[in-house]
Amino acid sequence: MAETETVHWWYGATRSLLRQVLAPHLVEGSSLLDLGCGTGATGGWLEDFGDTVSLDFEALALEIYREKSPGGSFVRADAQALPFRAASFDAVLCVTVLCHESIADPVDVVRECARVLRPGGVACLMEPGVRSLRRAHDRQTHTARRFAVADLAGAAAASGLDVVRETGAYSFLVPPATVKALTERKRTRSDLETSSTGLGGILPRVARLERRWLERHDLPAGLSAVVLAAKPR
Repeated sequence: MAETETVHWWYGATRSLLRQVLAPHLVEGSSLLDLGCGTGATGGWLEDFGDTVSLDFEALALEIYREKSPGGSFVRADAQALPFRAASFDAVLCVTVLCHESIADPVDVVRECARVLRPGGVACLMEPGVRSLRRAHDRQTHTARRFAVADLAGAAAASGLDVVRETGAYSFLVPPATVKALTERKRTRSDLETSSTGLGGILPRVARLERRWLERHDLPAGLSAVVLAAKPR
């Protein structure tokens, strides 16, 4: 991740997507939590809106992130038992955490997100989409499960959050990913190892077109599932 986050097209497109979905619900000076921050690949932009706590269970990821952002606030902890008081944050960003094999029950993590949110605060969840599409990339990234959009929305609702938005993303990647899943069989390989430019810039352009659609519409499914949910006031 650290080697590719600034050059791989997917990370750039995902930062743009998350900012498009979450930023309209943020105000300057917010208190923010980047849950499962990794090396900052998807949530580093939160610092533009306020004080951000970056949390991950992987010590090396936090070490790399701290080197890039020495003034940041970093916490090593389990997403299933967050070390924060209730109502500590205005927003929580949680990207590709619920899918991880270390998570026993994804709903437990979403409940923790809801607990640390202030009334009126928002949680943005983004996870691998299409339940049946397990492939080599999932084995490389320790992904134990994928989600339908309704699965994420259900987890948010079960945690006492009001679902504001639920949509698929990267819908155009589902057909090629399906082909890859059939041909890769038991191989283990990350998608980040290939095509950092996205077929010479084609995939980033298609992703931009999809984001334009998502400005006004939702998608029923995609290679990613995205849910925005708010804590009742």
